[in-house]
Amino acid sequence: MGLIQVFKARWDALQAREQQILRFSAVLVALLLFYLLIIDPVYSGRDDAQQRLRSAQEAFSVARRQALDLKAASSNRETPASGSLLTQVESSAQQQGLRSALKRLQPSGDDQIQVSLEEASYTQLIQWLSSLHQSGVRAQRVDIQLDRASDLLGVQLVLAR
Repeated sequence: MGLIQVFKARWDALQAREQQILRFSAVLVALLLFYLLIIDPVYSGRDDAQQRLRSAQEAFSVARRQALDLKAASSNRETPASGSLLTQVESSAQQQGLRSALKRLQPSGDDQIQVSLEEASYTQLIQWLSSLHQSGVRAQRVDIQLDRASDLLGVQLVLAR
């Protein structure tokens, strides 16, 4: 006897009320599986996508504000500072609280300097670059590495007037 015949024989042996209860239970189990396997993952995916969208919109908003701040700062540009570029970079780093993060200052070429910072705060770095920009110093090359453990930055720059 095959497996289907065994189940059919058992089904036929059940009373009509028991068959009705089993049919109702099968429908409930099917609906539960449909919900758990199809509907719930779709709604969870939608909620995750909405959260990622909100995060991206917040990041875009922050970036836009910073761009507007930098644009406003460049339009209110002060006159270029006198003195050597090396002295200017070092003193502005000290003013912004980045003196301890400065690891290397190396002049390279006419009015250029290579700067290396370790364990620098993002906020202090942006403020420092903004103050340098206002005094006529431009970043020609910027390489940034994030230390995920401490949320601090390692930065290599080439600055020029």
